[in-house]
Amino acid sequence: MKILLVAPPVFDFYFTTHRMEPLGLLYIREALEKAGHDVTLYDATLSGKVKRVATPPEFAYLDKFYEEDASPFSLHCGYKRLGDSFLKIVDFIKENSFDFVALSSLFSPYHPDIELLAAEIKKSVDIPVVIGGTAVNAQKKKIAETTNADYLNCGNGAVTLPLLADAIAGKISFEEVPGLIYRKNGEIIFNEPSLEPAWCRDLIPNRFGFRYFRKKKISKMIFSAGCRNRCAFCSIHRDNRLAFRDIPHIKKELEYLLSIGAEIVDIEDDDIFSNGGYTTQLLDILEEMHAKGLSFTAMNGLTARNILPFSERLVSSGFIKLDLSLVSAEKSVAKGLHRPHGIAEIEEIIRRTEGKTEIEVFLIPGLPGTELAETCTTLLHLHKLGVKGGLSPLYLVPGVPMFEEMGIPENVRLCRGSALYPFDDEKRANVASLLKISRFLNYSLDHKNDEKYSEFLHYFDGSLKRRRWFKLGKDGIWRDSFEFTENFEL
Repeated sequence: MKILLVAPPVFDFYFTTHRMEPLGLLYIREALEKAGHDVTLYDATLSGKVKRVATPPEFAYLDKFYEEDASPFSLHCGYKRLGDSFLKIVDFIKENSFDFVALSSLFSPYHPDIELLAAEIKKSVDIPVVIGGTAVNAQKKKIAETTNADYLNCGNGAVTLPLLADAIAGKISFEEVPGLIYRKNGEIIFNEPSLEPAWCRDLIPNRFGFRYFRKKKISKMIFSAGCRNRCAFCSIHRDNRLAFRDIPHIKKELEYLLSIGAEIVDIEDDDIFSNGGYTTQLLDILEEMHAKGLSFTAMNGLTARNILPFSERLVSSGFIKLDLSLVSAEKSVAKGLHRPHGIAEIEEIIRRTEGKTEIEVFLIPGLPGTELAETCTTLLHLHKLGVKGGLSPLYLVPGVPMFEEMGIPENVRLCRGSALYPFDDEKRANVASLLKISRFLNYSLDHKNDEKYSEFLHYFDGSLKRRRWFKLGKDGIWRDSFEFTENFEL
């Protein structure tokens, strides 16, 4: 069969472009090609094109936060599309004769856009469309009732799609396709998904085109699946069983990535380095590959408890940055969320690495039980330790009990972190202010000697004192921005 896989464009106020390599689709393409199919992967975001588009009406309340501001404590400005337009994707499909199209839907807040793309495809071409990904896993029953696609997939697409191709060709029944969701005689059928990890059947996906991180070519990899932790705000342990990849297979893929010119490998595991014996073997391989020219990151987040015994070896293995997921430094909150560590482990990692690699510690302001003032105190503490504090505004994950109790909005677009939802107007302004504070604190770590630093500091301090932000126009004039009520003491 001739099959098209689509990594769709992303619509939001900001993006992390270097993390958008569609690794799941790369595995699926490899599995389909191994089964004898002719496969094209349309990676809509690879071009890096960014186009300002109209802000959806449901996000109009954010305009006062995401505004033009040239200061180092600005937030992102305007709603945008990253990647090619739907029209370009549909035209590409019309110009070719595909037997079916598969769309990736990885995050619930963006799923409505995937449905719109599916509708545009169905309107223009008589072709089966399948949508798969974690967004489908999270709300499969609800999505199945309203989807524009012919089929949905839960679980490992590298297992499902080759068998779906056989079913469409009439070689097997649709009942034999694991993870497939489809209609039969008006009834929605949910097949049990495969629990095999993405790398099953010795798959190593070929790569075409690189993203860049700090001007270096970066590729994603996974070493393990699932997570042994049971954090209250996370769905990973629900959707994936814990599994570890064979060390020789990891080495084989690292050697392949090095051979095609990759310079950085971003390890996307959810619970990397959680097994001590396995970690020791893994670090042996990473040190060997680092000596040959590869460096490493783990931007999905590292658990401090996991890496504390190996802190020094992470540096010698070529980790150029450690992204540590603290979430909250408040012990009572961390305990209630089932977080496996606190600030003490992170302080020890900072001590042991001795400034030999960059460290950024991530917090989630707005989680139940957290206080914004306390989060600000943690940011200041990290700043004094010489490390950056990253803030991930609260985002709601459908199907996770904690968030279901809080109330998943009917408009799932509002679940994204950039929506600053479900905060009321007052708290929303305070959360946005905390984001601005973190941006300036991080900026000040690297730019205290800049010519305009004293001017920026003056207006930053002035904003906090009067509880109303200044913003810097392109004309160099400072003007008033939004007000806030929290007394952030710096």
